[in-house]
Amino acid sequence: MDMLTQNFKEVEIRNGVSVRHRARNLALDALALKQRFVDGRDAIYRPRVQFLFFHHVFQDELENFELLVRELAEVHTFISHTEAVDRLLSGNVDRPYISWSSDDGFLNNLQAAEILERYGAKACFFLNPSSIGMTDHQKITAFCDRRLNMPPIAFLDWRGVEALLKNGHEIGAHTVHHQRVTEMSLSQFGEDLELCKEQLEEKCGPVHHFAYPYGRYFDFYRAAHELVFQKGYSSCSSGERGCHVSNGERIKKEALFIRRDQVIAAWKREHMKFFIVSNAAKAVYEDNFLPPSL
Repeated sequence: MDMLTQNFKEVEIRNGVSVRHRARNLALDALALKQRFVDGRDAIYRPRVQFLFFHHVFQDELENFELLVRELAEVHTFISHTEAVDRLLSGNVDRPYISWSSDDGFLNNLQAAEILERYGAKACFFLNPSSIGMTDHQKITAFCDRRLNMPPIAFLDWRGVEALLKNGHEIGAHTVHHQRVTEMSLSQFGEDLELCKEQLEEKCGPVHHFAYPYGRYFDFYRAAHELVFQKGYSSCSSGERGCHVSNGERIKKEALFIRRDQVIAAWKREHMKFFIVSNAAKAVYEDNFLPPSL
């Protein structure tokens, strides 16, 4: 375990800090400042459901992550993924809600979960059964490099998953091997959905929610979205930024397409909050559905 990545700084060293990255930081500094003093931040009080997700909270991210959660808790009501979906489907969105989730099942998620619990939040952890309990360093390195574009990071084992469930968190599916959906045929994807659900439910009980790997629009397609519900899932989540507002009307579960704002806890909190507030301000009812191009 000592050879596995413990800090986000190690990720930055592996990936390098590009000129583009520095320019992005400067741009976000300016945008966050403008939002605070010119545009205002009233959108943060807007009734909505905003899904926030993370992949990791390393040792050098813990403090900043907790400060972000604490600040958001002052304005928002934290709800589970299931309640968030139910509120959107029923049209009952009467205040600013946040639902937390995490993808990929890293071991450091346990520390993130403890922080969330201190503020009354429960998350949905979207897992790949093939990486749960993986301990062989060579296999971890290969999986993280090929599937996640990350240095080797420790994964949850089933005991850790059980601890999450015991503390009131939810478990969701994220494909068996973190494979890109567009690299599978529709029939292969259907088999993967079934197998992933079966393997998780054997250890965790009912699994209702699915999030597809990589998360961008071009990593998914309409027939795949339809198949998620045909295979017994109740929701399908992307990694596209945005949030959800309601006009009070009911939505069929097969029509809902969940957008989530990624949180990288190593970022400046003002940068993370810029995206949260901006997407709260821009959200429209049509964002609840698949884009026409998909």
